[in-house]
Amino acid sequence: MKKIVSLLALVVAFSSCQEDLQTNNPAFQAKQNDAFWRANDARVSVDENGRMIITAFNQFETVTLETASTDPGVYVLGTTNQDNFASYSNDVDGFEDYYDTGLYSGPAYKVSPMINRGTAYQASAGAQTTGGSGSGLRVATQTTDGTVTAITVVARGVGYVPGDIITIVGGDNNATFRVINIQQSNGEIEIEEVENGLFTGKYKFNAVNEEGEVITFSEGVFYKIPLSTF
Repeated sequence: MKKIVSLLALVVAFSSCQEDLQTNNPAFQAKQNDAFWRANDARVSVDENGRMIITAFNQFETVTLETASTDPGVYVLGTTNQDNFASYSNDVDGFEDYYDTGLYSGPAYKVSPMINRGTAYQASAGAQTTGGSGSGLRVATQTTDGTVTAITVVARGVGYVPGDIITIVGGDNNATFRVINIQQSNGEIEIEEVENGLFTGKYKFNAVNEEGEVITFSEGVFYKIPLSTF
């Protein structure tokens, strides 16, 4: 019974916070490991290279979101383009912990479309791969006239790094694709609108610390965050 009451209270609290987003201006919030998280303050800066940087914080915690430009669009995190970046830090009782979407090794998460479609391949439910820094990555393949037209990751493997070029075993062993990011370090920042110096969009990310622990931010929203004038 206590669990049910607690769950109902959490649902009501989160629903209330979602409603607050539409009435409070600005707002920066998300789920942090499935618990509601909201910043007390947030601001945007633009550096000399035109990169957007949102800094959001409360008493002990800070989240930063960085994108390669201020243009509306989707910016993928954890890739070799570290101009797109997210981090989270907290400092409680002098103990500081820091997580980011930097370049780490781990199970492959997002992969690219085919770089080379190859020749003489047949469709497979779980083709083996070679190359890159890791091992164990397997993909389901779709083929047309012996070329690989699409792939789906069915086993993520271990030890891969963003940018690894992977070859699919089979055919003439010449079909390749790229690892975009890994399971511990990935995500997206979407700038939906920039109007009168106010930035609105969405975000989600997995970030990792030095010990390999992962923190997850999901269902993130930033709403009319102002451009800082200092």
